Amino acid sequence: MNNFRVWILLLALTAVEVFLAYVKAPLAMMLVALLALSVLKSAYIIGYFMHMRQEKRSLKLAIFPVVILLILALFGILPDAKAQCVMCQRNAAAQNEAGIRRLNRAIGAMVAPPLLMMAAIVWRLQRGGRSQPRLPGSEG
Repeated sequence: MNNFRVWILLLALTAVEVFLAYVKAPLAMMLVALLALSVLKSAYIIGYFMHMRQEKRSLKLAIFPVVILLILALFGILPDAKAQCVMCQRNAAAQNEAGIRRLNRAIGAMVAPPLLMMAAIVWRLQRGGRSQPRLPGSEG
């Protein structure tokens, strides 16, 4: 399988994940399905794009237990994915469609600053923490 076919497969799996997010399914079943699809996608990414398929068997066997432990840890926190503070839960239940949209926008506004800060930190680290070299005679 070449990289383009893997990319198409990953795109299709992502589409299935997005579809599952909009389907009215029981929460536990949906989360298990999303986790399974994520594990499958990560296996393809690791195997094809990180070239793990060509590695020695000993390296694969060394990494496999870590992956299993991470998957078990994800299933360990699965019950907490449904948790929500009582005030938020009651507020969301009492809202109409417009109120739910406002609540979602407010949550997005609260999430945006930490995500932007993380992006800035990653960008700064990617640059190596160095300023751009200045040319002689340039202002600034």
